[in-house]
Amino acid sequence: MNNLTLPLSDETYQNLRMAAAQQGKSMSRLVGELVERRIGRPISKAAAMRRFLAGPSLDLTDENGNAPTRDQIHDR
Repeated sequence: MNNLTLPLSDETYQNLRMAAAQQGKSMSRLVGELVERRIGRPISKAAAMRRFLAGPSLDLTDENGNAPTRDQIHDR
């Protein structure tokens, strides 16, 4: 686990301190959870692939509904 030092205004510091106390958490834990929620956790390659494959499929057909030929795909 790594540590981070960041400057906060007095008002923000006090607000953070009160919010952490109200939630029964340390200020560090609250900030860590907020950052994690904002930027997310890294996911495994398998989870990323499942997420990608669950998304909408790509429509590669032309205006006539024809799929590209092998030569077109490989720019031959």
